[in-house]
Amino acid sequence: MSGLTEAEAKEFHAIFMRSFIIFTLIAVGAHVLAWMWRPWLPSVDGYSLLESGQAVAQTLMG
Repeated sequence: MSGLTEAEAKEFHAIFMRSFIIFTLIAVGAHVLAWMWRPWLPSVDGYSLLESGQAVAQTLMG
């Protein structure tokens, strides 16, 4: 149906699954880093852009 032999189909599937797992791990890692930088659910006081700006400025000046 796809024009691939059984061996080619298995090889393609193995490469596809490996690539999908690597992509998923990178995406999960990126989400964890984003959560550590700025949680998606802010505290009761909300986000403070002033504090974030000061932290960035201190890091750059550091």
